[in-house]
Parts: sequence; C-alpha cells; structure tokens
Amino acid sequence: MSSTLFIIDPGHGGIINGINQSKDGKYSPKFPDGSRFYEGQNNRDNAKRLISHLSSIGFEAVDVTSGSDLDVPLLKRVTVANRMGMNRKSLYISIHSDAQGIGEAWMPASGISVFTSKGQTKSDVFATMLIAELEAEFKQTVKWRQDMLDGDKDKEENFYVLRKTSMPAVLIEAGFHTNESEVKRMMTDDWKIKLVNAITNACLKWDESVAYPAG
Repeated sequence: MSSTLFIIDPGHGGIINGINQSKDGKYSPKFPDGSRFYEGQNNRDNAKRLISHLSSIGFEAVDVTSGSDLDVPLLKRVTVANRMGMNRKSLYISIHSDAQGIGEAWMPASGISVFTSKGQTKSDVFATMLIAELEAEFKQTVKWRQDMLDGDKDKEENFYVLRKTSMPAVLIEAGFHTNESEVKRMMTDDWKIKLVNAITNACLKWDESVAYPAG
C-alpha cells in the first residue's frame, strides 16, 4: 500500500442516457456517423483506467466524484478532496483534455500540457516528475505545450482546483478534441495506456519521495 493517497479528479461531467452532462466541457466536431467525443466522457475513462492501474499495484487511489457522471461542482470536488487528504500525505490529479475553438470545426492546435498554481510550490515538484514521464511515453509524437519562464516546464494558472486544494495538485490537458488526427489517437488504447503509465510512474516517484511529507 502506498503512503500517499492519490485523489483523481475526472474533469467535467460524463454522459447519462446519451446526454452530455458538461456545460463547459470540450468536444470534437461531428464524426461521419454524427457522433462526437466529449471531454467528460474521455476524462472519466482515463480516470477509471488510472485508478484501476494504481490500485492493482498497491496504491491507494480514489475518484473525487465517487464515479458520478454528473458535472460535480468544483467547490464540492475540492471540499471532498481536502477532507479525504486531511492529516495525511496526498496528491490531487485533475484529468482533462483540450480543444481549440468551440468544437464545430477541426483546428490545428494539438498537444499535452501540465498545469500548477501560480508560484513555486510542492505541486511543481510532482509536475516536473509527471512531465518527464509523459515525455518518456509519448516522446516526439505529440506537441509539448510548456512554459519555461520560471525554469520548469509546467504551465501556471489560477484554476480553482489548483488554488483551493490543501495538497499538491496538478491538472493535465491530454490532447485536443478539435485536432482530427490527435483525437482519433486519444480514443485508442495505445494513447490511454501511455497516459496511465506516465501518471503511474510519476506517482511511484512521488510516493517514494521523503522530501515532501504530509503537512
């Protein structure tokens, strides 16, 4: 059993009875059969795969939404996470995927990015581990969307789940729904296995770290 509690946040809402539950989640333009690939749907699949894999190797990993397909409010996600992680070593990983435009036309933007909150925090340490593992898995098959202004590769934003969680937290944007070739790759087992392996390997390195105990 890991010493760290890994709190996994599948961003946005999923699909219930064929209806997309996300008001602001991203999605692909329509495929020839009329279907779309929705962000919340993708995030949940990736989160389930990650939690299953982490659990299979003895890590303690939980879904902050308890597996709900509803678009759980950010305040509730953070409140639940902070309660779960109270007085113990924990890490928050928010899983997302990206888009350019409004999902009605194929666009050129592509790639993977990792976000932390503003400034240098413990989150940056894990983000550096995670980016290194993502690069090892995907190599040069994707565009790396990075910001080196503060000396490391993660991007910094004031996203709610990064600002309000009481533990180190990162947010991953793993591919673009609006890039036709990339979204087709995002839907494959090969892409998803690489993503899960990268996050798992980073979690293993974090769990083994003695420099950042709880509190």
